[in-house]
Amino acid sequence: MGEFVQRRKDLWQRVRAQNVDAFLLVNVEGSDQPNLRYLTGFTGTFGVLILTAQEAVFLTDPRYTEQARAQTDLAVEEVRGRWIPQVMERLRLLGAKRVGIGNTRVTLHLFEELKKAGEGLEFVPLTAPVEELRRIKSAQEIQKIREALELTEAGLQWVLKNVRPGQTEREVALDLEFWYRKEGADDVAFDLIVAGGPRTSRPHHRAGPEKLRAGDLVLFDIGVRLDGYCADLTRVVALGRPSAKALETYKVVREANRAGIEAVRAGASGKEVDAAARRVIEEAGLGELFGHGLGHGVGLEVHEGPRLSPASEDTLLPGMVVTVEPGVYFPGELGVRIEDVVVVEENGARVLSSFPKDELLLLPRR
Repeated sequence: MGEFVQRRKDLWQRVRAQNVDAFLLVNVEGSDQPNLRYLTGFTGTFGVLILTAQEAVFLTDPRYTEQARAQTDLAVEEVRGRWIPQVMERLRLLGAKRVGIGNTRVTLHLFEELKKAGEGLEFVPLTAPVEELRRIKSAQEIQKIREALELTEAGLQWVLKNVRPGQTEREVALDLEFWYRKEGADDVAFDLIVAGGPRTSRPHHRAGPEKLRAGDLVLFDIGVRLDGYCADLTRVVALGRPSAKALETYKVVREANRAGIEAVRAGASGKEVDAAARRVIEEAGLGELFGHGLGHGVGLEVHEGPRLSPASEDTLLPGMVVTVEPGVYFPGELGVRIEDVVVVEENGARVLSSFPKDELLLLPRR
């Protein structure tokens, strides 16, 4: 049985418990592209999947008909013009009455339009049925994430040989993105973060026109998308001789990262893992300077479930892939974050990222 057939079968087993006789997934201009790709392999921005106990129906418009037939294992039906009435008619032909639809991606406007056109059909909002399936990665998915990380790390190795004072953050980020594209990445998984000096204290800083200076810490939060799957890696380096405060902060964050990874195992809660890393930072008297959660799931999206945070309600299961990324941020002065990607296993974590982190890497002045 193919992987997409099995995924759709697993989804149907999940949604049928809600007493629906069909499930509808609508991807309009990329609104639900990760879930549709997960279930069919389709990478375009418009496609509709109808799933019932007996069959799966895929619909798209003429822009994507040929692509869909090449990428999916399903017969492709083409819709032209106003697609919503045509999809509603297809549901009726399948004998559907009660139709499940994921409620995390569909806008209220689209939901109302579907209801308006779907006379005789009842639409039942379901909370993240596909996203819940995506939390557990197959061996093939884990390998794809590993390969995305390997390319991400190779790019970091390349760019660190060329970083020098006087470059702007934006120049470094663009150089790195170009290298990734040239080396085979589909795309970057997010806007690459390159932050220098005092801007390292901004967890989601956007690389800008500011120049890197000798003695700066430089924070790289980077990742590529390769064959659809994302990488997410953060490392901090020093552009010359760092301050004693920077070195001490790095040691604290490194120990928190290690404690977080050691706490990852099947059955642990997201709260427990977060607390293990957070405790190290709190004991160093820096707890107020760690303001975000410890980590998140990674897969077809760079941020997905489960969550590792003080507010998490998730329990880790074998096959989940999560980040562990503690940070300490002195506003307007400096920040350090160390992020790795790990696979949850029965008795611990398998670390997929491998870029060195034991000591703060000092780059020679050029």
